[in-house]
Amino acid sequence: MRVQQIIAAGLIAIMFAVGIHGALQPDAGLLKFRAVGNMAYGNGNTNGMSVAMVREFLDENPQVDTLVMGKMPGTKDADMNTRIAREIRARGLKTHLPKNGFIASGAVDLFIAGTERTMECGGMIGVHSWGITGDRTGTISPKTMGVDRRQKFHEKFLSDMGIDPAFYVFTREAAEPSQLYFMSNEEIERWGLLTEESCRP
Repeated sequence: MRVQQIIAAGLIAIMFAVGIHGALQPDAGLLKFRAVGNMAYGNGNTNGMSVAMVREFLDENPQVDTLVMGKMPGTKDADMNTRIAREIRARGLKTHLPKNGFIASGAVDLFIAGTERTMECGGMIGVHSWGITGDRTGTISPKTMGVDRRQKFHEKFLSDMGIDPAFYVFTREAAEPSQLYFMSNEEIERWGLLTEESCRP
């Protein structure tokens, strides 16, 4: 029985590692949405041009009331990403993470901007500290700087979204900028990321 448990644990670890490897692929392309009825299916990273794209898409598809987040690894422009999140909230949109969905880093901000937030079993939410990668300086992060210049800004954003501002420190401490920490169902519930109870294993 003990041997079977060890083998099972090993297989789970391998599957998890493979899932992380796939999730961390660097290029998911720029964010795009596809409207199907009242649902908009999104994939990709955001950047400085994404604010205008999202606004134009939503203006052209006023029937959309729910954003379904597929593979959304994060953002290349944190400030513009926050503007998109506030646009999502201002328009009263819901957000949903399907069973094969993956959101990380800045995409988590887009998710929590939803007025109603739901997810299916199998969806993955990854968080980490912010960081800036320089050619010669390596990665600059709050840890290397000794001060977090984004903390107050992001805590205010979380508060405006109805999320405990302490969630920011949790994400910052969860993993280094080059890594991801995948939240458990208990942590997702603890921080109130969902407006409906998440799935249970």
